[in-house]
Amino acid sequence: MNTTTPLSGLTAAQVTQRVADGRTNDVPDAPVRTTTEIIRANVLTPVNAIIGSLLVLILVAGFASDALFAGVIISNSVIGIFQELKARNTLNALAVLSAPQARVVRDGEVREIPISQVVADDLLALLPGDQIVVDGQILDGLGLEIDESLLTGEADPVEKTAGDEVLSGSFVSAGSGHYQATRIGAEAYAVSLAEEARQFKLADSELRSGVNTILRWLSFIIPPASLLLLLRLLVEEDEASEALRGMVAAAVAMVPDGLVLLTSLSFIVGVIALARRQALAKELATVELLARVDVLCLDKTGTITTGDISYAGLEALGSADPKAALGAMAAADPHPNPTLQAIA
Repeated sequence: MNTTTPLSGLTAAQVTQRVADGRTNDVPDAPVRTTTEIIRANVLTPVNAIIGSLLVLILVAGFASDALFAGVIISNSVIGIFQELKARNTLNALAVLSAPQARVVRDGEVREIPISQVVADDLLALLPGDQIVVDGQILDGLGLEIDESLLTGEADPVEKTAGDEVLSGSFVSAGSGHYQATRIGAEAYAVSLAEEARQFKLADSELRSGVNTILRWLSFIIPPASLLLLLRLLVEEDEASEALRGMVAAAVAMVPDGLVLLTSLSFIVGVIALARRQALAKELATVELLARVDVLCLDKTGTITTGDISYAGLEALGSADPKAALGAMAAADPHPNPTLQAIA
């Protein structure tokens, strides 16, 4: 932060200068896997290469009715493509920020603008229910409390005073105040949090690696074995097409395509079970990684508790009437939240 913005906010000239310098709240699109990349990753696999080659041979020989084994290619690829497209689309829709507008102070006037038009050092006004759209520093506040549960998982509101930092994605639960924008655009906490969730890293699947190792060895064994078998069948059979048909049938039997399909089906069953519990698997092999987890670390109880309010007791305020005291407190707040409005 360069200098503290006065409570009158930035001037029109200062805003124009920051826009010209590119210091706006524009957020570039996060890099995600394209549909082409997802299809290529699920189609161009070792087992598909082997089965696909045999499929071409059987079609060339004119025995299309014997090409049912190609269903493994289609089934395995469709399962992987469907799950990864679903995960990508869900992550693309992930947004920590939901407020379309921001309340800023410029030239001494409060106005609402799209959050993309917020600039560095802008002065933003806060009222109960507002979402903090960029990171910043509190300049003043009156009973200001911030709900950071969306970011930290902590259900209790945090009291904020002048000089305290606020993070984008949190909400004003009570009070009012002003804060100065310090980190905007891709530097804002909410944006970096969403981008981190969208990042894709290929899961280190031991099961998939083992299957690929088997297929890699078979890719060296099947061609010479198939060639020797074809030469023998050419001697025994009257027609070359029948010899080719027999060779392909034998080669297909050597490929563990059923194992590959069964692995994918097992993964998709696990993915469906996770989805029923509101958990998203970025790819099929994620299920295997969860199966290998033996230690689960949690940083706070608020992550696994319900957050329901329970009544502990009532402490009388001397001889004063509790209802009158609560009413006076609620009436004294210039920007009451819904709870205080109900009490008043």
